[in-house]
Amino acid sequence: MKKFLIACSIAGIVGGAAAIPAFAGEMDFTKVDANGDGIISMDEAKAAGWEWTEDQFKTADADGDGGLNADEFQVASAQ
Repeated sequence: MKKFLIACSIAGIVGGAAAIPAFAGEMDFTKVDANGDGIISMDEAKAAGWEWTEDQFKTADADGDGGLNADEFQVASAQ
């Protein structure tokens, strides 16, 4: 259910506009999560080759905790 809610939340935010760009960098969660804490920070995303703005990253962060968990990462990488 949580994955469904996250997907719906991001899909609702993205809507017709491409608020979340396609991935330009690494798409393996465990590789992007360099410190292994289960959350991808904006710094880790940039180090992995992502070219997102802060606003785009915040849009992908459905629960608003400041980082992407595995579910948010999966939804965002499917965009």
